[in-house]
Amino acid sequence: TWGRVSPELLSLAPVDIILGSDVFFDPKDFEDILTTVYFLLEKNPHAEFWTTYQVRSADWSIEALLCKWKLKSIRVPLHSFSADKEHLASSSLPGRHTIEMMIISLARSDGT
Repeated sequence: TWGRVSPELLSLAPVDIILGSDVFFDPKDFEDILTTVYFLLEKNPHAEFWTTYQVRSADWSIEALLCKWKLKSIRVPLHSFSADKEHLASSSLPGRHTIEMMIISLARSDGT
C-alpha cells in the first residue's frame, strides 16, 4: 500500500529501478506514492522511479511534492522510444488520451 512502511517494505533489498504504470490517477494518493518512492530511493541513492501516467487534469501537479520530498523528475518524450503512436501498446481506448513518462530520482543537495 502506498505511503505505508510495512515490515515487508523495510526488508526489501535496495533496488535500481522502480516501475509504476499509471499510479498518478488520484491526487489524494500523490503524496503517499512519493513517500514510498522516496523511502525506496533512500536505500539506493542511484535508483530511479520510471513511471507513465495518463494526464487526467491540467490542474494536477506533483511539482510541490517533488520539492518537499527532495526529488527531481525528468520528462521522457514518448517519441524517444516510438510510443507516441495513436494506439499506444495496441490500446484502442476511446477518445484522445495524453500519456506522459517521467523518471524520478533523488535531488542532489544543490537542487539538481
